[in-house]
Amino acid sequence: METTDSKAIDSETAAARERSDAERGAALLPTLPAKPDLTPEAATVLEEVPGYLGVPFVSPIFPALANWPDYLVPAWNAFKPVLGSPAFSEAAAALRVPAELLPAPDPSLRTGADDADTDLIRRYTITFHQLLPTVLLLTSCWYGGLTVGGRAARPEAPDPGPRGIRPGTVNVTPDGTSPTEELAHVYEEIRATHDHPRVLSFYRALGNWPAFMTGAWDHLGPVARDAGYAAARRRLLTTATGLATTLPVPVIDTSAAEEARAILALFRTRLIPALFLDTAAVLALLGETDPIASA
Repeated sequence: METTDSKAIDSETAAARERSDAERGAALLPTLPAKPDLTPEAATVLEEVPGYLGVPFVSPIFPALANWPDYLVPAWNAFKPVLGSPAFSEAAAALRVPAELLPAPDPSLRTGADDADTDLIRRYTITFHQLLPTVLLLTSCWYGGLTVGGRAARPEAPDPGPRGIRPGTVNVTPDGTSPTEELAHVYEEIRATHDHPRVLSFYRALGNWPAFMTGAWDHLGPVARDAGYAAARRRLLTTATGLATTLPVPVIDTSAAEEARAILALFRTRLIPALFLDTAAVLALLGETDPIASA
C-alpha cells in the first residue's frame, strides 16, 4: 500500500521534474521562430484553434508546439473531443483567482486616450482572462499525458466541433513602435518579476497605451512580488494538476517528447498563471469585477 510519505516524495519528484522542464523551456522558447514552417496538418490545427477556444487569435502555445508537428497534430486531434465536453468546461470553471489578490478600482487610471480605447483595453483583457483557465487546463492535461500518462483521449470520440468565436471577444496586437525608456523599464520589471523568458504579447499590447501600462504596473508590481501572489500561483497549479487527472489526456508516442514537455511546462507553470492573475488585477483596477474568475 502506498503511504502518505511516498505520495509526498512522488509529488516532490514530479514538481522538481517539471521545474527542470520549465527551465529548459525558458531557454528553448526564445530560439523558436515566431512563424514556424508549418506542415499542412499543423496549419490545420492553427486554423482550428480559435474556433475551439472561442477567441479571435491563436494562443502562443500552439505555434510554439507547431515546431514539432508529430506531437502537436495527434495531441490536438485526440483532445478536441475533450475540449468540447461538459467535464472539461466544469473543470476549467473551477480555476479561480483569490479575491484577496484583487486591487481596488483606481478611477485615476487613464489610458491617455479616449473612452473607446479604454473600452478596447477592457474587452481585450476580458478576452484574455477568460481564455486562460482553458489553456491552463489543456497544458496540464497535455503535460500529464507526456509524464504520468492517464486515461488516453481518443480522436474517434464524439467531437461537438468548434464553438465559434465568442461574441464581444477582441484581439489587440502590439503596434510595433519602440517603447519609451519608462515603458521599456516596466517591461523588464514584468519579465523579471514573473521569470519569463521574454515580455509576453498581452503586456506589449497594453503598451500601445504607455500611460495605462505603466500606471497599471505601479499597482500590479507590488502585488506580483508579494508572497500571497506566489502562494496563489502554487494553489492554481495544484488545482489544475488535480483536475487534469479527472480528464482524458493525449498520450502521444513522439520523438519530440522532451521538447514538448519543456514548452508545456514553461507555459503551464510560469506564463499562464501569471497572465491569469495579472489580467484579473487589471480588470479589478478598471472596476470590471463581473468577468473575473474569482473565489
